[in-house]
Amino acid sequence: MTAPLSYTKNALVLPYAVGTSVTAGEAIVLTTDTTIDDAAGVSDFAVGIAQSSSIVPGEIVDVVMFGYAVSPCLVGTGGATRGTKALLVADGFTDAAAHDSSGAVNSSVYGVFLQSGVATNRVGLLLTGCDSRGTA
Repeated sequence: MTAPLSYTKNALVLPYAVGTSVTAGEAIVLTTDTTIDDAAGVSDFAVGIAQSSSIVPGEIVDVVMFGYAVSPCLVGTGGATRGTKALLVADGFTDAAAHDSSGAVNSSVYGVFLQSGVATNRVGLLLTGCDSRGTA
């Protein structure tokens, strides 16, 4: 077997504390605003890939994020939930509704909230680019 390719020179790499356990090369999910665990399956919304393994709660692990930057954003009416896609509203960003593949109602999402907050808070938004998709 050959070694896996890796080039992270321009990647967004963030440090997170281990919640229960993470595995190098596995997708991770946010369990709190500052902790991560391995994603359990296809229904989890993963935000990056763990760069090392650990079963020590609180140990810091680098994560290569599925995005290119993190920016503070203003939370709008409806609030922001960590690990949820961000939708633009009149007074900031809020949680996007669940995906509806029918495309009957379209909206744009701009990233993933890395922190939770209520209207007028500022939270970290992982910028993933604008993506137009159907919503429920």
